[in-house]
Amino acid sequence: MLQSAKLKFIFPIGFFLALFLDGSINLIFSGSLFAYPYSMVSNLTILWMILAIFFEGETKLPIATWAAGVGLVFDWFYTGVFGVNMFILPVIVIITQWVKVFFKPTFLSILLTFFLALTLYESAFYIVFEIVHYTSITSPEFVAYNLAPTLALNLCFFVILYLPIKSLFRHTRGANFRSID
Repeated sequence: MLQSAKLKFIFPIGFFLALFLDGSINLIFSGSLFAYPYSMVSNLTILWMILAIFFEGETKLPIATWAAGVGLVFDWFYTGVFGVNMFILPVIVIITQWVKVFFKPTFLSILLTFFLALTLYESAFYIVFEIVHYTSITSPEFVAYNLAPTLALNLCFFVILYLPIKSLFRHTRGANFRSID
């Protein structure tokens, strides 16, 4: 019970930490990440969210609710268009929770799910911004210059952060965490 309480406390802290690390990484390394014509966007919030979905175990965290809150803060601080992330992030959580039941939580299955969730997120973001005329790039340009570099960067983050985050969830889950190898 105490382990579950720790996880419910640590999860939102990690979520907001990932959110602000995204902004900091994008600001500090903007010269490298946004070198014309390429654009790589750090998405540690998506990484934290996907790993939490797979590692929460029997502790049912309100991840979709937290995703809506983090999405609102993200919209407020970074995009200026309210509601985009507040809607997209919970939808990704719901889809990922639905897909999760079909996979055993291994490194490769979680990596694939993260890859697909990040592709869905970036594509949905692009479509919404295309609809409201906030972007003028074509779809092939988006895939080549934004989506592919963003996926490459975030897959590197995934490989680096997978074990530390898994270990964090394992230690906060205690004895109930035997389902994750």
